[in-house]
Amino acid sequence: MGKQHSREYETLLNNIPGGVQQCLNDRYFTLVEVNQGFLDLFGFSRDEITEQFHDRFIDMIHPDDRRGVLAKTEEQFSKDTKFTFNYRVLCKNGSFKWVMDNAQIIHNEEGEERIFCILLDITESRKDREELRLSLERHRIILNQTTDIIFEWDIEKDSIFYSANWQKKFGYDPNCHITNRDLSFARHVHPDDISVLKRLMSNAKAGISVSDAEIRIQNADGIYIWCRIRYTDQYDSTGKPIKAVGVITDIDDDKKMIDDLRARAERDALTGLFNREESERQIRNYLRDNPGDLCALFMIDTDNFKQVNDSQGHLFGDAVLSELAAGMKKLTRQTDVVGRIGGDEFMIFLQNIPSREMAAEKAARLLELFQSLFKQGKHPIEVTCSAGIAISPDDGKDFQSLYHSADLALYQAKSQGKNQYVMFDQKHSAVSETGYSSLGAAIDSDLNTSEAPKDLVNYVFQVLYDTSDIDHVIQLILEIVGKRFDVSRAYIFEDTEDGKYCDNTYEWCNEGILPQKENLQHFPYTDVEGYRELFKNNSVFYCRDIHALTPVQTALFEDQGICSTLQCAILEGEAFHGFVGFDECTGMRLWNKEEIATLTLISQLLTTFLLKKRTSAHDSELAIRLNTILDTQDAYIYAIERDTYELLYLNLKTRELAPHVKPGTACYEAFFDREVPCNTCPLAGGVGEIYNPLYGVWTRAKGSPMKWGELDAYLLTCFDITEYKKMQ
Repeated sequence: MGKQHSREYETLLNNIPGGVQQCLNDRYFTLVEVNQGFLDLFGFSRDEITEQFHDRFIDMIHPDDRRGVLAKTEEQFSKDTKFTFNYRVLCKNGSFKWVMDNAQIIHNEEGEERIFCILLDITESRKDREELRLSLERHRIILNQTTDIIFEWDIEKDSIFYSANWQKKFGYDPNCHITNRDLSFARHVHPDDISVLKRLMSNAKAGISVSDAEIRIQNADGIYIWCRIRYTDQYDSTGKPIKAVGVITDIDDDKKMIDDLRARAERDALTGLFNREESERQIRNYLRDNPGDLCALFMIDTDNFKQVNDSQGHLFGDAVLSELAAGMKKLTRQTDVVGRIGGDEFMIFLQNIPSREMAAEKAARLLELFQSLFKQGKHPIEVTCSAGIAISPDDGKDFQSLYHSADLALYQAKSQGKNQYVMFDQKHSAVSETGYSSLGAAIDSDLNTSEAPKDLVNYVFQVLYDTSDIDHVIQLILEIVGKRFDVSRAYIFEDTEDGKYCDNTYEWCNEGILPQKENLQHFPYTDVEGYRELFKNNSVFYCRDIHALTPVQTALFEDQGICSTLQCAILEGEAFHGFVGFDECTGMRLWNKEEIATLTLISQLLTTFLLKKRTSAHDSELAIRLNTILDTQDAYIYAIERDTYELLYLNLKTRELAPHVKPGTACYEAFFDREVPCNTCPLAGGVGEIYNPLYGVWTRAKGSPMKWGELDAYLLTCFDITEYKKMQ
């Protein structure tokens, strides 16, 4: 080859992307020539390759890949003159690079057979692929371990993938092909929840990034299970939603507990009727939403009931009240409101009646019910009642005025001899508006200052203790407590880790009260000087009139429409982490000692579980970080129990070496297939360097004593020195 052609050949060779080498087709792949790109790729000079490797390219290939490269070369060249494969090559700095080798058989002018190779660096792509593989493996493990159902809805293809937990949870395979036209895939969803599911799907298609809903899904036994569905949208490069990925969580047990909690808050414990607050709430709402309907409000007082208690005892009296309550429920429709509003006083609200005469007929039947209910017993007693009846809208268009009219009519019925009913008549009303009420006796299960709050607090504790969804239960508890004590707003603020800001994390608002949660995120304490000092009095800040505060503090509460407030600090030792609060926005409010004590106790319960949740989340994050650190170490790391040698933990590198090994197996059995501990065990005073014939691996082992919970354990760190041993 002439000099001109030689220079052109060399120029061409050096301008080919990547490393280029030409070698003999022998067992060593003896190098004949390499380009500058080859030298730059691996960092060696041409002389160093000759001196260190004797021009044997096989010695530059990773030891674990040599046998495969030789076998594949022989196999592929028996079929074709060129092929492509991947392997690792040693670099001057001691690392290895993954290369893609585009190899081809050529013959020189003398007819000698050679291999011409173009090598491309694919190290980063291999790392990306390996990371992707590990990521997919981690996701597979998570999918298999979680009890939740993971789903992925391909919006464009109209198909959905569910994790295997669907079959485990519901007992049948899901329908993975869906259509928005007939929703045939939703045949297992409760009919009343189809509209909720439609809304959720519409949100996903409309690009609403995150949404959730609660629906009932039927299992193989025909039983509907309450589930919460949460999803997050995924978008293409144009911002169009293409997939919705989410989780289906079983919340059936929590729903039952929450419904029980709500029922306890709304109903009288003895009779099962609505309590005073819930009765009033429902009547107010109905009158507001149906102003033109003809309705009747009955105020009922059991005549001389104290005599029943005195002669027969309180247990018998409770039984009488329960029977009366059951009789009144039978006398009314499901849509009517029947409540116990005093010790032996009741309220009935008949919705949308045809006439005043119908209310009078119902009142007559009510008197008959009281008179006859206990006459046929073994020890017959006489029980009667007095009733006052007011008709809406004639006698009052809102609850307060209607209640007042019915109360006046009841007073007239009692003053005329009891055991009768009186329809309110403004012209003949016997009582002026003096503020007197015929009702107001305490209800043991509802207004007793010692028993009712205690029951509520105990139940709140039990629900918090039992729940697996602390966020949902806390939200419901705020609602229940807010309704029970008739506050305007109940909420929780939690401090950031640095203590400089606070976030409104939970909020419940009564009807007509504007939510403030969105406006109170990452709120700096520096904007309201001295706020934490307000909690000096037993960690409770109580203010009947916010105008008694500093101007800055007053402005903060005025912006939220607050007139009075009660707030309880979230404390961990002496550290302040936020507060639980209850606001009154309809006017100044005087909380009594019992209300303050009960709300404070409930706040302390919420605080305890919030701090427990925060600690648990912190511990989980710490465990993930530690596990990640151990998994990224280039060493075999595992923990064993000191006395039994049973494996307690294996890091990723150890699991990859021995994928069949599980925690609980003795280490000498798992790694060495022995029945007794190894003679060379470093924990028994053996040598530090250990050879494992099962895996062909040399390691330098180091053991450190540690505690694994209550167990005495050792942490073994084994560094792979196989290559070092081979060089020796």
